[in-house]
Amino acid sequence: MENRTGQFIAKRRKAIGMTQKELAECLGVTNKAVSKWETGGGMPDISVLQELSRILEVSVDELLAGEYAEEGRAENRITERRKLETAGGSEREKTGFSVKRLIIACILFLPLFLVICMQAAYLYVRGNVQFEYIIDWLPYLFFGAAILLAAFGICVLLRNKKLRILCGTVTGILLIALLAVGIYTGTEPNARKSVISISPDGHMMVLKYEKSTGRVTTYQNQSLWFARMSDTFPYTAEEDMKLQWLADDACAVTYQSPDDGQTHQYVMTYGDRGNGIYTYYVYNVIQGGWSTEGKNTAGWELNTGPDGITVVSPSGGEQTYEADDCVQFGTLAIALCENGLPQWTLVLTDDCVVGDETDVIESGTVALCRVTMEKSAPIYFTRTSMPEGADMDLQETPTEEEKGEELRDTMRETLKNDPTLSQFESDAYGGIKVVTDEEDIFWIVRRGMEERQKLFAVNGVDVDCQILHMELTAGDSYDCVVKVNVLETYPDDTGTEEASKAELEETYRVMKGEGAYLLVPVGYGTDPAVGLDAPAMSMERDTADDENYHFFVPGIE
Repeated sequence: MENRTGQFIAKRRKAIGMTQKELAECLGVTNKAVSKWETGGGMPDISVLQELSRILEVSVDELLAGEYAEEGRAENRITERRKLETAGGSEREKTGFSVKRLIIACILFLPLFLVICMQAAYLYVRGNVQFEYIIDWLPYLFFGAAILLAAFGICVLLRNKKLRILCGTVTGILLIALLAVGIYTGTEPNARKSVISISPDGHMMVLKYEKSTGRVTTYQNQSLWFARMSDTFPYTAEEDMKLQWLADDACAVTYQSPDDGQTHQYVMTYGDRGNGIYTYYVYNVIQGGWSTEGKNTAGWELNTGPDGITVVSPSGGEQTYEADDCVQFGTLAIALCENGLPQWTLVLTDDCVVGDETDVIESGTVALCRVTMEKSAPIYFTRTSMPEGADMDLQETPTEEEKGEELRDTMRETLKNDPTLSQFESDAYGGIKVVTDEEDIFWIVRRGMEERQKLFAVNGVDVDCQILHMELTAGDSYDCVVKVNVLETYPDDTGTEEASKAELEETYRVMKGEGAYLLVPVGYGTDPAVGLDAPAMSMERDTADDENYHFFVPGIE
């Protein structure tokens, strides 16, 4: 029994991590006494039994019996405690690992969330702001990359190998589907080909060519991978187009048109050579004499004046282009035309400076390039003389009011000579006649707009127009100005999809004749209300949902 008690004391002492010396000090006895207890040489005195049982965490009865009242109770308690501690540590490790996995997964999911938000915003605003992807298949690329990253994020969270394989399989199927849709988008009959060119200083030119119709749409105000639709070529084009940067901010696009089999040109410009406050005419600012330098271009001259622009070649040949034969692009370029076809393109180069006081180029060079589908290099000219007679011979840019007065006087003269407009032929830019006894000025303008679109229809492009809002801003029913907001939609050749939309603001000066009205679209930089007072009362009409103010004009092939 003594030996059992001693062995039990030794076992419990070791279980709680105490030495014989430490136990002896707690009880106030010697080391030898503790040693004698554990080896069976003696028994603890009755005076220390209570304290000894407390220290060893057992009862006095258990101490004397040399065993636990419930066999294995202590060991089980210790084991369970250790298991709990181990489990707690393991759980903490697992929890920490899971948090890390979750953070990584969230980072990998973020691109997909951003792409979805970007696409939703794009679909919501594109009809109003006319921003589009510079390349039509770009969203498929973005979604493909985002889905791939998201799949990696899912795999990070999944520990099951079979689930990871399933995730990879589904991702592969989605990527193949996106690839197929992207390829179809770029190769189907109604697909649009993006033509992108970047100038040396970073200006981006974006064109979209519709393969089925040959229609070319231009885009500017590029931001990231979006650009805003700005214009369309007046003629359809063959797919093979020639792009040439004649200045860092002026790109000439030369193309063959199936409409007439001729070579045409469109110049996209992105800058200004003046102070940016007012608009100047390129024809005016190049007044004077210009010549070339260099062994390959010696002998070329440009003589510009009120009578026109004369191009002199080294062989002695001369060709003069009158002001009416010069078509301006932006504030940087003009096309010199013969019989309506461009022969030369003249561009103000990057070093040109238009003087505020003189309204002519005071320094810098101009570039002249032949309009041809063949390879051609621009010829650079430097000024040799200012305009003769100084300001007297220089064509000054008319003010907005002056141009408005000219418009008013021309319309009045037309109606004075032909009140019924019986001899008047409508022109898309010069004026539209509407023969009617109607007095609803908004309805008259709506009819005039439809007639004008019919004149544009010769380019072969269908157009669907919904007038959104109309407002009489000046005058009365006999002579007035009407501002119109219209949404133009250009369907594809099957009419099943919308190729593009453009919300435009147009202004018309309207004068009443005898049983007819004359409508003239007011161009940029012209005061449309010259000679008119504000209307006696506000007149405007919301027509966005009015089918009567909707019309479709098919293109004439």
